[in-house]
Amino acid sequence: MTSKVIKNLYANLLSWKELEHLINVRPLLTYERVHFDGKDKCKWDDTAWCLDNDCFPPSIVGDAIHNGVCYFLDMSKSTEKINRLCKVFEKKYQKPVDAHIYACKNLEAVHPFGTHFDYNNNIIVQCEGVTNFKVWYDGLCDPSGDNGNLTLTEDPFIDCDLEPGDAIFIPAFFPHRATSITERLSVSFPTEIIGDMELKFEDRTWIKL
Repeated sequence: MTSKVIKNLYANLLSWKELEHLINVRPLLTYERVHFDGKDKCKWDDTAWCLDNDCFPPSIVGDAIHNGVCYFLDMSKSTEKINRLCKVFEKKYQKPVDAHIYACKNLEAVHPFGTHFDYNNNIIVQCEGVTNFKVWYDGLCDPSGDNGNLTLTEDPFIDCDLEPGDAIFIPAFFPHRATSITERLSVSFPTEIIGDMELKFEDRTWIKL
C-alpha cells in the first residue's frame, strides 16, 4: 500500500462559507473538538444564553483560523456532503471513517505537526486554496517514537500541489508535510486506526426532516 494523488475528484466538498456557518453554531465548538495553538490559554466570560460554557465563542475560533492552523475533529456529520463521502469510504474500505476539517488563512503560521506521520490511513481532500504535500516512504521513522515535527534528509517520493477537488491517500506511518501556498481549507478522512483499539461502524444515514 502506498500513497497516491487523485486530481479533481471531489469538487465542492466544503467551502469557506459553509465553514463560516459551522463555526457560528457554538454548540459544535467544544473544547475537545476544536484545536489550535494556544487554545489552553483562552479565557472567556460565561453568558446567559450559552448552555455549555466549555464551547468556544465563535469569535475565538474565527481569530484562530485567521492567525494560524485550526482543525476540528469528529466532523463526519457536519454537512450532508461530508457525511455522504464518509459512508462511501466506509463501504469501500470496510473500516470506520471520521472527518477532520483543517483551516488556515495565515500563510506565515507554523504547522503544528510539521513533518509527521499518523497512526491511521488518511484520505485528504483539498476544498479551498492550494496546499503542497510532500510524502516519504514508511520505515524512515520509529513507529513507536515521536510522530511529529520530524527531520528527514531523504527526498520525498511525492511532492505535489493539491488544488480544490484534489485528493491524496496517505497510509499510516508514511511521513508527510502539508504547506499552505494559499489560504487552506481541507477535510481529512482517517480510515483506520492501527493498533488494539476496536472501532465500530456508526450510522452514516443523513436524517431528513
